[in-house]
Amino acid sequence: MPKVSRKMVARGQWCIVECAVREDGETSPARTFLEQLGSGSWPGDPDEPDLPSDAQIRDCDKLLAWCQMLADDGVPYYTHAVNYLRDGMWEFKIGAKRLSFFDTTGDGNYTPKPKLDSRPPEVTDEFWWFPSLDPYVRLGHAFPKTGQKTKPTDIAETLTVRKEDVSHDKPS
Repeated sequence: MPKVSRKMVARGQWCIVECAVREDGETSPARTFLEQLGSGSWPGDPDEPDLPSDAQIRDCDKLLAWCQMLADDGVPYYTHAVNYLRDGMWEFKIGAKRLSFFDTTGDGNYTPKPKLDSRPPEVTDEFWWFPSLDPYVRLGHAFPKTGQKTKPTDIAETLTVRKEDVSHDKPS
């Protein structure tokens, strides 16, 4: 597969944050989500049913700042800004808005990095549970969370977006 062009969201000392691209090489759920949120017009928002929404624009600014902090420092903005989903998939969360992300080496390989379960005794950092990520972080599927647990369809979609995106990085 040929290399694709991804929208860069943040570049820092730790990693580059980009929007993942679907199998067709053009569609990017995260890019679409951020564009809609940034204009206050994301239709899936249970927090803001009346559009356009100034709150969505503020939330977009927060998400972009959180991406920059992750790129700069390799850790989330604060503990409750992210959740671990499964199979190395994480999510940024702001209100009911969720934006999945994963890390990759950028060469078509992917190693799931789960949330760490136990703090090593010598570690005092508040983000001890957050793994050290590879140099590329890709934003994937965006969705509203309306119940206690993430819907299985949203988990499946996050995994599909990751699989399709990293396939673009494999050598031809």
